[in-house]
Parts: sequence; C-alpha cells; structure tokens
Amino acid sequence: MADLGTFNADNLIAGDYPLATEDVLVASGSPVRGSIMGRMKVSVPTTGTAAGGNTGNGTCTAVTGGKKTKRGTYTVTCVVAITNGGTFEITDPDGSFVGQVVITAGAGGTGVFSSDQINLTITDGGTDFALADVFTIAVSDGVPASGTPDGGNTGNGTLTLVEGRSQTQIGTYTVECTAAVTNGGVFKVTDPDGNDIQTGITIPPGAGASIAFDNDQIAGTITDGSTDFDVGDLFTVAVSIDPRQVVLLDKTATDGSSLIYGVLTDDVDASSAAVRGVVYRTGQFNQRAVALASGTDIEDVREDAAEINIFLEDTQPAGDA
Repeated sequence: MADLGTFNADNLIAGDYPLATEDVLVASGSPVRGSIMGRMKVSVPTTGTAAGGNTGNGTCTAVTGGKKTKRGTYTVTCVVAITNGGTFEITDPDGSFVGQVVITAGAGGTGVFSSDQINLTITDGGTDFALADVFTIAVSDGVPASGTPDGGNTGNGTLTLVEGRSQTQIGTYTVECTAAVTNGGVFKVTDPDGNDIQTGITIPPGAGASIAFDNDQIAGTITDGSTDFDVGDLFTVAVSIDPRQVVLLDKTATDGSSLIYGVLTDDVDASSAAVRGVVYRTGQFNQRAVALASGTDIEDVREDAAEINIFLEDTQPAGDA
C-alpha cells in the first residue's frame, strides 16, 4: 500500500483521506485491484406467498429486491377491492409504508410496482381479490435469525439472535448439546467444514436461563426450555450468503450489490470458487483507475460512495506517473 498522500504505480489512491480496510469474501469472477464492489446482502424470493385466507386467486410474481432491500417480511395488502382489479399497499419489515400499486382494469390485469426496496407484479385471477387479501415476501440476509431444532431433540429450548461474523462460511453450522444439566446444558459450535470452533458454552443454572456465544464465524443465544436439553440435541444454521460476500458492483443487481461496499485492494481470482479478499472501506480514489461492471459508470455510484466516505476523484489517468 502506498503511503497516504502519495500515488502508487497505478494511481488508484488519489488523496490523503484515511484508508480503512476490511476482509471480505469475493463470490465470483476475477475482479482487479480498484474494482468497485457491492455486497450481496439479501436473498429475495421470486414470488409472494398468498395468505391462507385470501379470497382472490391472483398472484404476486416478478419479485426482486433493490439496493435498499431490508431483511424481514414485506406485506402486500389489498386496500381497495374492485371487479377484476384492486389497489395494494406495500409495507416493509419495519411496518413502514413503501408504496401502492393499482391493477389495471380488466380481467387478468396487472399492476407493476417498483422501488429501491422491492419490485413486484400483482395479477388479477379468476376470483377477484377481497379487502385485506395479503401476500408476504420473506427476505433473508443469508444468515437465519434462529437455529432450526433437529427433529429428534428432547429439549424444547431455542437458538435465537443468530448473526454472522467476519469469517462466516457458507454452509450449515451445528450447535450441539455435549452435556445435559437440569435447566441448562453445555454446547459446542461446529462449522460447515466439521471443525469445532467453540466449545464449553454453558447455560447458567435456572429455569429459562440463556447463554450468548460469539466467535469470528457466528453468534447466537441458547435458551433453556420447559423440557431440558439432552446430549446430542442440536440446532442447525444454514448460511446461504456470507455477511461480507461481495461481487463487482452492478447497478442492475437486485441482491444489494448495486450499492457500493468498498474498493478492492488487490487482484482476486474467484473464477472457480469464492475466495477471501480485502476492500478499502474509506479513502480517496482516482475514478480513472477504478473498475466497474459493464453498463455501470462512475455517476451511478459517486453519491452512494461519498455517503460511506469513499470519494471518487477525477485525477491523472490510470497508470501515468
């Protein structure tokens, strides 16, 4: 890395704003030093799930996310019911209003909704929608918020408040009881490669007590239930997206990677499998020396970059000394 305030050979660094770096997982491709990377932060289903009590049999399809999609459940609710149509209100996982979509008049009509959080199409069916018919769209960030208890568990306690950490791997983690204790238990965490990464996690004595665990891959809280855990009871946590999984930023992406996360510090070859890399999370950079996906340009990212203290400057051409 060049000293702050100087240019190195490729002229990527363009000023003396402090440089901060972070380890990431580069998901694919062969991005070069200076590539502007976006983080794959959510997994969005392609269809909305109709509530069991819906009257109408229309559909919610063509669902995609945007650069500000949130983890959690979006709801799409019929607020005005009419023959061969209707008006639907979209709310985000926090319960905040996102927008409305109106189905065009006529049998089989559609309503297309777009925003920076969620995009979808509502289609009229053979049976009209009724007031309060609902579709839900469950958005995951790749690390589920709770562990799934094994079908053979004796105890009915829970694993909640699950979060990924800097070295999270894609795959299935297990959290297993290794010693049974009345109103408690001792647990270990095993990573997707089968390595025990944390042991001796002990719930303190007392009905309903809990213990939080944390390591460089995963964190969570185990809570005692009304039926005690037994040796071999376990939870699984299926991770589909690394919390810091990045790809070359593309303004058309719908998984969150249309929003800048950092600037790659070195060339990376992830053409065969995801590999670890490093990004600059802050700094001043020569806009002529950065790399972007085809169809994405500097003006697509400049404003968002400045919000996270990445400043793209028009300085000397890349490679010129």
